[in-house]
Amino acid sequence: MSIGPLLPGRLPNSLSASRLTSSLRQTTQAMQRLQDQAATGQKFFLPSESPTDAIRTIFLQKTLERKAHFRQSLATDRSLLVASEAALADVGEALSRAKALILAGTGDNVSDAERDALAVEVGALLRQVVGAANSKFRGRYLFGGSASQQAPFDIQGSTVVYRGDRQALQSFIDAGLSIANNVDGQQAFRGMTAPISKDVDPALSLDTRIADLHGGRGLVLGEIAVTVDDGVNPAATRNVDLAGARTIRDIKTVLEAAFAGGPPTLAVDIDPASRSGLRITPSGGTATIADVNGARVAADLGIAAAAQAVVNGGDLDPFLTLQTNLADLNGGTGIGATAAAGLRIVLGNATKTVDLSAATTVEDLFNAIRQTGLPLDFGINDAGNGLAIASRASGADFAIGENGGTNAAGLGIRTFDGDTLLADLNGGLGVPVERRDENGDLISAPLEITRRDGSDIAIELQGLRTVQEVIDAINAVDPGVLVASQNAVGNGISILDDDGVSAGPLIVNDNDVATALGLAGTESGNDPAVPLVGSDVNPQRPAGVFAILTALEAALRSGDDRTLSRLDDLADAEIARFSALRGEIGGRLQLLDNVEGRLLDDDIRLQEALSRHFDADLTEVVTRVAATQAALQATLQIAASNQQLNLFNFL
Repeated sequence: MSIGPLLPGRLPNSLSASRLTSSLRQTTQAMQRLQDQAATGQKFFLPSESPTDAIRTIFLQKTLERKAHFRQSLATDRSLLVASEAALADVGEALSRAKALILAGTGDNVSDAERDALAVEVGALLRQVVGAANSKFRGRYLFGGSASQQAPFDIQGSTVVYRGDRQALQSFIDAGLSIANNVDGQQAFRGMTAPISKDVDPALSLDTRIADLHGGRGLVLGEIAVTVDDGVNPAATRNVDLAGARTIRDIKTVLEAAFAGGPPTLAVDIDPASRSGLRITPSGGTATIADVNGARVAADLGIAAAAQAVVNGGDLDPFLTLQTNLADLNGGTGIGATAAAGLRIVLGNATKTVDLSAATTVEDLFNAIRQTGLPLDFGINDAGNGLAIASRASGADFAIGENGGTNAAGLGIRTFDGDTLLADLNGGLGVPVERRDENGDLISAPLEITRRDGSDIAIELQGLRTVQEVIDAINAVDPGVLVASQNAVGNGISILDDDGVSAGPLIVNDNDVATALGLAGTESGNDPAVPLVGSDVNPQRPAGVFAILTALEAALRSGDDRTLSRLDDLADAEIARFSALRGEIGGRLQLLDNVEGRLLDDDIRLQEALSRHFDADLTEVVTRVAATQAALQATLQIAASNQQLNLFNFL
């Protein structure tokens, strides 16, 4: 009997082995993932492991990063504002000391030597305040506005010049919430004069931009319906799309082109009567202009009209720009002849003449002023209807007057004109057109003039408010002979007395009224065509602490009690303003504290939300590790049992 080959008995099933291997691999991977979770505290490591949680986690992490940036910005803002407030506190103390020096230096009981000693102390206070104004923190000057890399104030003798700007430096401290982290030099120290500015009524021109209409608000253009009926040809109606127009010239071109194939035709130009609106003229008959589809294009252009022979548009109130022609100012009448005229600018001891003969635009004007080298600030006013020029020099008189023409008045920047209030003259001391008699009753204080013929007149000024009213009162005495006007050169009032016969001196008697008007004096020449020329009693000065201290030093040295009395009131006002400014900074700091508290609360909530989506639950992980270890052990035991082969497996 032969024995055949050995046949395997219970060999391992290949499918079972594959399943065991797969289970072992999965269990091992699960154990590794749980160990990683336990070691890092993270719930997942790839977005694909938990897409929903991953998206939420990324959002929360970015939000936390943004909030952290806000907190960092907030901390920087707080440090800058605290440093600014500390510097202003030093200035407040200096003002209080200046107030004491004013009181100490006023009256007849103070000797000249004592006044000089007080003036020396004021000079030291001035340098102390300039030092505080030039405070630097975290690499930037605190009070320079956006010009934070150079000292904002420059002391030159008794004059302090502001070199900074009026820019607020904003930073975000939360989503959609920003705060200024600085106080500029003008806001803090009022280192510039109030801008000299008047409405110069810029006229409309073909080059006026649509964006500059309606005071710079502009308008949205679109379709308008225009009908021209000349009574001869069939009425023509066109829907004209003005959406692409950028200037008034573009509107003219598009409207005229729409009817170029006429008759009838249409002509568009600037209304010569107003110089502020459009004029639409059909070739004959009438024109009707209306809005379409509920729009307001025609209405906003001021040309919406029923059938009219000529449509005279409304005032489009163009914005003044650097490109505005000087000839278009004052409703198109310009600023007067510029040849042998121009501006006369006085700043301290410097007098500059600005030649405008080559200037055609506002930008040309500014360039001409810039060439004087004077520390001036100039631009277009906030209303967009006039210039704005200010002095940057505290402690120096500033004035803009004529140079033989009318350019300063035409530009709206003459510092002494007919509209100047008498109460504003002499640095706010005014003109005492009224006084009290020995009984305390209010009586008139007249302007007394001795004319060239030797006669005396007294002109009552009681109740008058402006310079022009004073001029009119003088001119009413002997119309055409005794003539008052504004100085042809510079500023002030001139008086001419020419009856064609008399040649004696012209005298304005020296009293409080004449002195306050700058008219006290004598013109003793024999030529009656030569006027008595008054002085400028309305120079401009910054109103801040530097101006007070420089004026105080000068008043103490000269023993000017009247000025000291005025400075006493100004110092009180400035002390109150500094207190209010420091309070405003305190309000910003309080806002920062409130926002910081909210950001910290947000951080806690965001961290909690992030933990729910991203952080592993260690208790759960430990429990699952134990379960996975048991499963792994069981799998290994089964695998070992299935793999334990011996001779009987082959029988």
